[in-house]
Amino acid sequence: MRAPVPAIAVLTAVLAAAGAAGAQPAHLAPGEAPSGAIEPDPPVIELLTFGIGARIFEKFGHAAICLRYHQPEHPEICFNYGVTNFNAGAVMVWNFLRHEQKFWVEPTRLTAMLAFYQAEDRDIWRQTLPITAEAARAIEAQLWSDIREDHRYYDYDHFFDNCSTRLRDMIDRATGGALSAGGSAPYARTYREIGRRGLADMPLLLVTSDLITGRQLDQHPTVWQAMFHPDILRTEVALRLRAPPELIYRRHGPPFPTRGKTGRLHFLALAVALAVLLFLAYTARRYQTAMLWTWGVALAVVGAVVWAVAIISPIPAVRWNEAVFVVMPIDLALPLLSPGRRQRYAQIRLGVLAAVAALGLVGVFHQPLWAVILAVALPMATIAFDLPHGRQRPE
Repeated sequence: MRAPVPAIAVLTAVLAAAGAAGAQPAHLAPGEAPSGAIEPDPPVIELLTFGIGARIFEKFGHAAICLRYHQPEHPEICFNYGVTNFNAGAVMVWNFLRHEQKFWVEPTRLTAMLAFYQAEDRDIWRQTLPITAEAARAIEAQLWSDIREDHRYYDYDHFFDNCSTRLRDMIDRATGGALSAGGSAPYARTYREIGRRGLADMPLLLVTSDLITGRQLDQHPTVWQAMFHPDILRTEVALRLRAPPELIYRRHGPPFPTRGKTGRLHFLALAVALAVLLFLAYTARRYQTAMLWTWGVALAVVGAVVWAVAIISPIPAVRWNEAVFVVMPIDLALPLLSPGRRQRYAQIRLGVLAAVAALGLVGVFHQPLWAVILAVALPMATIAFDLPHGRQRPE
């Protein structure tokens, strides 16, 4: 899964960081390898899954599928559905947000693929699929068809159409539904929880994802849907096809954490520090304007980003975002309003925040926004009730 978290998904910061990535396993040029049913016996089908890597766009692992032929003149060919132009920069960011980023499949020799991921020091698992000759032929035909120019491209979706789901669907079709059978049961973790595992060492990015990605990620996928993640695909293939994974390369570096700080407490601590400064400014009746501008600009910028992304993107996991009720661009009004109107504005904002918190408590809202709600509520409370002096401001 070479793409950044959209993302599954779709975080702008992640996509921008991924723009520095250009490395891919060396692929075969058109015509460099024979295609189709090139041997009288069907090939052996092997599923490869790769562990997470050090760079941000490697944090969710990857998957590929390979054809192992029987005659030595036919090398084993693997097919990588996670290829795109990672150097496209701002264009790639825009295309991801608009759900228009083109990915495609490239064939590569097994030796080149293994060398690439070993050089990245990432775990590699191989599963030989115990399937019928007919199923192997179906997968072979699909793979060679998919590298044709008119078939090879697709619009990437981190959760619903990626390098793992392409292989999941292919194997399922060839085996008459072996992976989808019984796959409608809910998976134990939500989309957000599955995605957070790979980013456990990036708390700043995690708290950003709380703001940018919406309520769809707090749903529990079905087991079938959860196979968008290479680790879960490997587990389910082992269980349903009786294809135990073989670890053929183990990472030599230290293991990556799968649990860590969410970044929410860091975010809240910064907000508390700024709120204390605002409180002191109100107490001393000095520097109020400076602190109001600090809070107004900070909240407005965060709100503008959240609102802009939600408006621009058609992706449900981004568009339907409960954070739009918490952070708002109009908070820039804080330093511009008269004292009385500013106080009433802050009281209205507190009421909206209380409603969002209540909807979260009763299960109508789902996103983990408690830290953000508190961060916004602290300065609003100081302004709304003039806490240091406990009196209403005159108009």
